Amino acid sequence: MLCYDIRVRYEKSSLPFGEASEATSEKDRKKDEPELEETIQKLNAGVYALTSDNDFYAFVYRVDDDFLDFAVAAWPDKINMKKLNGKLVWAVKSIYKVEEAEVVSSKEITTKKYTLLLDESENRDYLKRSTRRSTRDLRLDYFENSTYKLNEDVICPDKLSKSQAVQKAKAIMAHSSLLEEVERIYDRKNSTKFYGYPVHYRIQASSRDSALPIIRLMIRMLYNKNRILGTRLGIVTQIDEGCYDEADLKNVIRQAEGSAIVIELAGAEGEHGNFASSYEAVIRYISDLVEKYHQNTLFFFLEDVTNPGFTKELMAKVTDCVDIIDIQEGRGDREEAECYLNRLVKESSYSDLAGDDLNGYLPKQRLYKSSDIHKAFNTWSREVLRNKAYSAYKNCKSAEIKRTKKRGTAYEELKNMVGLNNVKRVADQIIASYKMQSLREEYRMEETSVSKHMVFTGNPGSAKTSVARLLSEILVDEGVLKSGSFVECGRADLVGRYVGWTAKEVRSKFKMAEGGILFIDEAYSLVDDSHSFGDEAINTIVQEMENRRDSVIVIFAGYPDKMRDFINRNEGLRSRIAFQLDFPDYNAEELLEIMNIMLKARNLKTDEEAMKKCMSVFMKACKEKEFGNGRFVRNLIDQA
Repeated sequence: MLCYDIRVRYEKSSLPFGEASEATSEKDRKKDEPELEETIQKLNAGVYALTSDNDFYAFVYRVDDDFLDFAVAAWPDKINMKKLNGKLVWAVKSIYKVEEAEVVSSKEITTKKYTLLLDESENRDYLKRSTRRSTRDLRLDYFENSTYKLNEDVICPDKLSKSQAVQKAKAIMAHSSLLEEVERIYDRKNSTKFYGYPVHYRIQASSRDSALPIIRLMIRMLYNKNRILGTRLGIVTQIDEGCYDEADLKNVIRQAEGSAIVIELAGAEGEHGNFASSYEAVIRYISDLVEKYHQNTLFFFLEDVTNPGFTKELMAKVTDCVDIIDIQEGRGDREEAECYLNRLVKESSYSDLAGDDLNGYLPKQRLYKSSDIHKAFNTWSREVLRNKAYSAYKNCKSAEIKRTKKRGTAYEELKNMVGLNNVKRVADQIIASYKMQSLREEYRMEETSVSKHMVFTGNPGSAKTSVARLLSEILVDEGVLKSGSFVECGRADLVGRYVGWTAKEVRSKFKMAEGGILFIDEAYSLVDDSHSFGDEAINTIVQEMENRRDSVIVIFAGYPDKMRDFINRNEGLRSRIAFQLDFPDYNAEELLEIMNIMLKARNLKTDEEAMKKCMSVFMKACKEKEFGNGRFVRNLIDQA
């Protein structure tokens, strides 16, 4: 459903109700008001009669001497704008009794704005009870729900050429994956008629602030090429584990027909990791909604790479019914970061307060993610409001709130992880080895051609993915990697459904990981089925490891025994592995320490009795095979 604010201009020889002259008294003017209300009620009733096909709903909410303002909800698969405008004009002419009428403006609005205009019309008594559709009737009563948060936006629909799109993408330090999608969207081989959505998107970024500019630009491009019918954007965040018990989230997605919806996958609060048992029902619920509505609604799945939540599990399910394109957050050098920050300041509502010291808000580092720029902008915004716009607060001391310790560098975070002493030791060797290779290349010394690829072995929940992410950040800080891209994938992401697709999928993942790390989880699953295209995937991976040995580091991860068999059966892989990190299971004391860290992050604490109980639970759990390690702790806290 798309919502519009449509203005109809009309010309009349006489008013449809008693027009008061300039000399008419206030008393006589008030007598005319009921007649106006009755006339508009009649007009709205007439428009309502035109909606028998349930293709649109419209009503007048404001009147003046030359214009009638309509709020309209239209179902794009049932009626187009030309036909809709024609019906409104006909109703105004025939029911409002005017000589001429025409639509002079039409702008898309949010469903929230539409409900407010519905209230406005009802408050003016412009709607008869027999022709009234409430917010509940239209299934728009989904805003006040505690199991998620919904925000809406309408994106600028102005024309955007390909060159302008590329320019705007580079202004937000676009990753190559976004620039490639620009090429696909503007490809002349595409149909100019809207048929549906060939693909949906996963946006991988470090924050919502850095992801939304990417999404807004993509919607504007898609709208300009008739790949989407409306520019309304619904943003669903803070999804709680109880959202599947109600129909509200379903209605949000259903009423997004013709437009786009963003689903943030981090969960309601705290970090939920790669899997949380309490979110199993949510994952099934959302994947069922995607399967049902993906032909009418464009989905953007927002993955916070620092807190992926239930991303992995949901994406594994939705890829069975839709094709997903990954778009990553961009990075840039100091000059690009300064341009981005200056643009954000210039576009803000208080740009006139900006000084000449903006660059001081950027941290000193080699490369900047988009999220770094937005963080710097938010810091500047707070300071300029307090110190310049409202200088009375300049010397006011802010309240002291105890909070968790600020995250240090990626290396410090790795060193502060619970346990993993051997992993940390080998990680130091890896970092030193890569730094040495980089130095040799910098000083143009003899090429050593040492492989940089790795194998991580360990049971689920043993922090393999977390360590891999930290390594990518550390190697960027050390100048070993250029972009720090971290692309996580599994069998479903690499093995195509048809002949010829697999090699293309593998090369696509390597291209996305350019300048960073490609993390292949449960890599042995590629050869589990002799009737699949797994062998093609393996051969292409080996080829790309060689072709991109200086620009992409591949990390294979999975169970220890299965990973050993997988590597040993392929000489091409084995000869290219430089390091192997074995991630041991945590013991009971380490699990208790992990629990305390997780509780502190959620501003929770336990008493001594609960600590003893948890310790006994962990001691029993450690005796079980594949008990889940840190994931087991997280599930325990979620259930508690």
